[in-house]
Amino acid sequence: MKLFIALLCGILMYFAQMYLYKRLWDRGLSVTVDFEKPVVRAGEENELIEVISNDKWLPLPVVQIKFAITRTFRFKSNDNSAVTDQYYRNDYYSLLPYRRITRKYGFVCTQRGCFRMNGMDVICKDLFLTGMMLKSLKHEEMVCVLPSRIPLEELPVSARELMGEITDNIRRNEDPFEFAGIREYQSYDPMNRINWKASARSSELRVNKFNTTFSQRIVLCLNMECHIKWHEDVFIEEEIRIAAALADRFISEHIPVALYTNGLDAVTGNVVSIEAGGDFSHLRNIELALSRIDKGQGALKLIETLKRLEQEKTYDNTEFVIISNYRKQDMVDMYEGLRSRGVNVSWIIPEYGMVDPRVTQRGDRRIMKWTVKDAR
Repeated sequence: MKLFIALLCGILMYFAQMYLYKRLWDRGLSVTVDFEKPVVRAGEENELIEVISNDKWLPLPVVQIKFAITRTFRFKSNDNSAVTDQYYRNDYYSLLPYRRITRKYGFVCTQRGCFRMNGMDVICKDLFLTGMMLKSLKHEEMVCVLPSRIPLEELPVSARELMGEITDNIRRNEDPFEFAGIREYQSYDPMNRINWKASARSSELRVNKFNTTFSQRIVLCLNMECHIKWHEDVFIEEEIRIAAALADRFISEHIPVALYTNGLDAVTGNVVSIEAGGDFSHLRNIELALSRIDKGQGALKLIETLKRLEQEKTYDNTEFVIISNYRKQDMVDMYEGLRSRGVNVSWIIPEYGMVDPRVTQRGDRRIMKWTVKDAR
């Protein structure tokens, strides 16, 4: 009789706790997975912060959290995880009443892009570990990984000369009475701009900067089309790095920079374009826009954008810099047409060292090859 009563009590307890868990398991249960830094640069470290709290009297013996994120994040620890097409994480917790647990996982952002988690599942079991309750959560938080910087010493000599020539053309319109600050000396700076007092204090050559009298600007035209599909991703990523490097370089000289591309924003689906600006916050806007370009979406024709800019006569007091691995005849015709109409335009062609684009053999010093070193 006692055995029967004990068995009956056990059965009643089992169904009672199952009922309670099915009704109450997710009440007061909070699960968040966020990034320590929402914006980082490729190659930098970040942290994934996982916080789970049980704000009720009912204990949760087993809570399982599953989510997936881009495999381009290289985590320092691969416990409870698997890497295939994505990085899959599967964590287990046990929470007493009114408890909170926080875990942090360090990782390195290896590639440019805009990333968020592809959904998150929270699974809970009852006291007897037999019943299973599931809840899927949407995760809106994302991290933008900016293009990696290109050190000055890694810039091709031809690229440095081109930037110096463009900067020098714009400096001809500088107002000597509009002092804008002091910066480091560069090889193309004339000697009469050196600030000798500032150079003596810093033990390095410094030069004066001045604002421009006219509304000069630089327009970066970034083409997401490639000449051939072979290693297309490599060339597109290099073009984005080039655009970021040029924007950084020119904005540091207080020269307004605009960005036009035929790439689509991974979040909004709109064509990426940024009007001209010349301060640090504008540089960050350009870098964020570049980080959000989605290579997977179909690219429009950059030539159409160039035609529209030409029709709008927006090239007055403007230096155009086309960054394009694509160099078929329609792009060549567009470039030559702009040059023939007196438009200041340059063309940078990213390509591997063993490939010699025929366009660069025309003797036009405004067309230059940018050697891509490796397949990132």
